Amino acid sequence: MKKKLLFSMSALLISTLLWVPTASAQWSQDYEDNSDQWRSQLSGYLWALSMDGTAEILGKPIDLDLSFSDLLDDLDFALSLRFESHKGNLGYFLDGMAIRLKPETSTPAGTITQDVKSFIGEAGGIYHFNPKVEGIYGVRYQAMDVEVDLSDLSPPGINFGGDAEWADIFVGLRYTPVRTDKWLVWLRGDVGTGDSDTTLNGVIGASYHINNRWSLGGSYRILTNDYEQDGFKWDVDYEGVAFIVGYTFQPR
Repeated sequence: MKKKLLFSMSALLISTLLWVPTASAQWSQDYEDNSDQWRSQLSGYLWALSMDGTAEILGKPIDLDLSFSDLLDDLDFALSLRFESHKGNLGYFLDGMAIRLKPETSTPAGTITQDVKSFIGEAGGIYHFNPKVEGIYGVRYQAMDVEVDLSDLSPPGINFGGDAEWADIFVGLRYTPVRTDKWLVWLRGDVGTGDSDTTLNGVIGASYHINNRWSLGGSYRILTNDYEQDGFKWDVDYEGVAFIVGYTFQPR
């Protein structure tokens, strides 16, 4: 999966570079004019993700191969927000996504019910090397709580579950080949480690400014996980399209 991520992001980067050769001069002028003022945006998004990989709870393996349509059927709750702000060459961001799933699996012996609660949060800084290239760094925190209900089986099984939380430091780059008064196109890639062995995160996205405050956009993201500790294993990759609505706070 990690090779797939690197190949996919490389292909997307090459495609984007061939599609749009330069950023707009208008944005460069606006960037210079507002370099001493904070430029901030609050975004809400829905990440239509799929899951693929293996989890292990108390030594009991669980194979996961869930498409977005599967997750949508099992969705109980979802909330995703991102705040990003820039001033001069510096910036910072906060990002959080909470989701709760209740998938059910039918077997000849009965129904297996799972209750999966997940949170992914990021906090980090941004350094603008130039109007197109930014360095990003920060901490990614993840929390999982999985409960498996076997009481409906015949004969009834013993329910089991587990929870874990882990954090990784990540570093990467974000490249913005298009930044006009209407369009924004970006690519982001970062690698992290810490409690996990390694995490890889890649995003390609675009947004359209309806006016000077509101924007609509979309992105495609891949996030790999490789965490194992105290009988809990989460070697699961996420990928899918995100739909984004953004609100820009104008500089004063």
